[in-house]
Amino acid sequence: MEVLSLEVPRGKRGDGSRRTGGARWRAKVAIGTFDGVHLGHRQVLHGCDTVLTFDPHPMQVLQPRHVPSLLTDRRRKLQKLGALGIQRVAIVPFDQAWSRVSAEDFVEGVLVDRLGAEFVSVGQGFRFGARGAGTTATFDQYPELSTRVVPLVTRGPAGEPISSTRIRRLIFDGDVEVAAGLLGASLTLPAVVGDKGQFLISSDFARPAPGLYLGYVDSRPCALRVCQDRTVAVMSTARTGTHVEVTFVKRAS
Repeated sequence: MEVLSLEVPRGKRGDGSRRTGGARWRAKVAIGTFDGVHLGHRQVLHGCDTVLTFDPHPMQVLQPRHVPSLLTDRRRKLQKLGALGIQRVAIVPFDQAWSRVSAEDFVEGVLVDRLGAEFVSVGQGFRFGARGAGTTATFDQYPELSTRVVPLVTRGPAGEPISSTRIRRLIFDGDVEVAAGLLGASLTLPAVVGDKGQFLISSDFARPAPGLYLGYVDSRPCALRVCQDRTVAVMSTARTGTHVEVTFVKRAS
């Protein structure tokens, strides 16, 4: 899978400086943050060969006090996208300069000229461009693009949408098994071995409620105790500073 880091579009459309992507691809592009690559996201991704996503999360720049806890890191997100058949991931390294890119420049300079898009897939309510001025209707101004807007995907007796927000709430409550049903896989987070053998998971991620869980450290099954400070206590002989993946399968009864 090809992974690209995009630059802020510059210059006038059609000057030939950004056509490298378009010359090689007639791309079907899914756009979104895709945190967790959950079952709702997969409806947006269906049939696409290219993903346009954002790292860091745009809220980190726009409203840093309201940045949501992440459900996955970049490496695992790319793994999940690759497993779904995505051939190319274009990452917007979102910063202040990107926040000022107009909706028109985003469509023309990034989607059409850089990525060679002929089809765009987004979720319901998608907004983009400076100050969120672009909507799904903006795509209608470009006859070279066909657009699919995926309605909210729901699950459960109450018809609640599958969303990253809902999954985070379940994780914070310790309902990791229910969260896994919406994610399409058990929650797996990166961790670092601390000086007492405990696993340290960054507060950037959605960490389960304190309690005892069954799961894995890398591929080794084990019991995982989440402490009040959200560190994960296990009997580990790994060297301090070692990077591991911690998977929460279900809460122990």
